Amino acid sequence: MSCLELDDDDILKVANPMMDDIVRGLARRDYNLHSCHFSVNLKSHGSPETFLEMCDQHESAWGSPGQRVLVAIFRKPKSFTLVWDQQYSRADGQVMAVMTVALKGGRYFVDYLLLH
Repeated sequence: MSCLELDDDDILKVANPMMDDIVRGLARRDYNLHSCHFSVNLKSHGSPETFLEMCDQHESAWGSPGQRVLVAIFRKPKSFTLVWDQQYSRADGQVMAVMTVALKGGRYFVDYLLLH
C-alpha cells in the first residue's frame, strides 16, 4: 500500500504511539523506549551516551514534555512526515517536533526525528 492512500486517522494510529514512546523515553531517560521504533539508519546516528546528553540539554532548556498538537502531515509513496507543536513545561516559545515514518518491508519505522 502506498502511504499516499492513508488518511490522517490511519497515519495518526501509526505515528502517535511511536511519538508517545519517543517522548516518554526522553522523559524517563530510557534509550530503549525512546528508540524502539527507529530504523537501523536512525539508530546508527546516536548512542545511548549521546541520548543521555540530549536528555540533559532538553530538560535543562525546556523542562518536561507535555501535550502535542498536530500541525501538518506530508505524504510520499513510502513515507509520511508529521509536524507537531510539542509543548514543554519551561520552553520559551514553541518546540517543533518532526517525525518521518517510513514503510520498509511491510513495517513502519521512524526514519527521521527532530525536536527544535
